[in-house]
Amino acid sequence: MKRKWEVIIGIAGVILCVIFLGGFSLTITSMEESNYATTVFPILQDGVSEEYVSESFEAVKALAVWFGVTLLIVVILVTLAALSIWRNKFPKRGAVLFIFAGLATLIGTQFIAFPVAFLFFIAAGLCLFRKIKEKEGVENVSNKNNQSDFARI
Repeated sequence: MKRKWEVIIGIAGVILCVIFLGGFSLTITSMEESNYATTVFPILQDGVSEEYVSESFEAVKALAVWFGVTLLIVVILVTLAALSIWRNKFPKRGAVLFIFAGLATLIGTQFIAFPVAFLFFIAAGLCLFRKIKEKEGVENVSNKNNQSDFARI
């Protein structure tokens, strides 16, 4: 695997997405409204009266589901990108998939997770602009004389 840094940066972005987006999504979707009213709503209460607890809970729950869908899309895109740059086969396709993963992170989180999306954009830039030097070895030996051994005799 010659594109080690791109894969490492992409996987780091996915791990951060799982921790933050998946954690938020799992916490909010498994929470009941009474628990939400006592724990989360007082934090978000700035300018909202107590009579809008259920509307606020529904909005936050919809956001949590949206984060979960975004996480699923990002995991699929980064997996496809890592597979496409495996052994330096299709770095441009991998870059496009990393860009789409970054855009999905930005749009899906409403620009909240821009530092995580930045990791995907870095991986895409490395896929596009970093040149991998071919190692010298038996596979890369040039046979300038295309004649066979019998033709040279």
